[in-house]
Amino acid sequence: ARIDVLAKRFTADWIADWQHLEGSDGRPDPVFLVGFPRSGTTLLDTILRSHGDITVVEEKPTVGSVREAVERLPGGYPDGLADLDPAHLAELRKTYFAELDKHLEPEDRSAVVVDKLPLNTVHAGLIHRIFPQARFLFAQRHPCDCVLSCFMQNIRLNDAMANFLDLGDAARLYDKVMALWGRYRAVLPLPVHTVRYESLVDSFEETVAPVLDFLGVDWDDGVRDYTETARRRGKINTPSYNQVTQPLYTHARGRWERYREPMRPVLPTLLPWARRFGYGE
Repeated sequence: ARIDVLAKRFTADWIADWQHLEGSDGRPDPVFLVGFPRSGTTLLDTILRSHGDITVVEEKPTVGSVREAVERLPGGYPDGLADLDPAHLAELRKTYFAELDKHLEPEDRSAVVVDKLPLNTVHAGLIHRIFPQARFLFAQRHPCDCVLSCFMQNIRLNDAMANFLDLGDAARLYDKVMALWGRYRAVLPLPVHTVRYESLVDSFEETVAPVLDFLGVDWDDGVRDYTETARRRGKINTPSYNQVTQPLYTHARGRWERYREPMRPVLPTLLPWARRFGYGE
């Protein structure tokens, strides 16, 4: 229901009336790592945090704190985004950075900061409004593998994860999230670099090097040692904790084919996205 409200509101005509705003706090806009759960975000997160000039903040309520602040403004969320003024923007950015800084060491604040939470995809419009220079890394995986993996995980439940108790609900959520992401990209000037999971595991350096270019940092051989980074981290708060400590493997690719029959009811929802993203069937 929340996604439906955002999809209805974010139109080119609505955005055309926004007052142009820029942050004046001197803090660079973060990079946001988004996608759909189980699309390779934790693997990419671990690779990036292995770079000496990149800091990754993993799945913290940074954007959520801003969303809650907007909800308290006249008009609420998302309608209140249209009426923001420089004072509102300054306060909302302050709210975000206050939460972000809880998860950063002082020496990290001058590095490239990547804020990773897959379903912040849903709030890309809010992010762009508060951080108009923000860049997005979009993690992409075959829709069928992605949804099947979500359904197979024993995930701690919240409003979003409750959709993964049922394969049909998981597919419908995927469909709504991707449609909203497409809407954002159509009406907002979002700088986006897409990272395909399958390319990452097949062609590591050829996939990672353009990501680093997009982030404005040089190649660092440390990214090859991401498994050691994962081991040193201790607790990893995503279902991929036991996978990112292993060398790259390809056996998770195309797993959905072995479940084609039980997945048949959701294929009309997912396969059009597979074709749109260049996976074919």
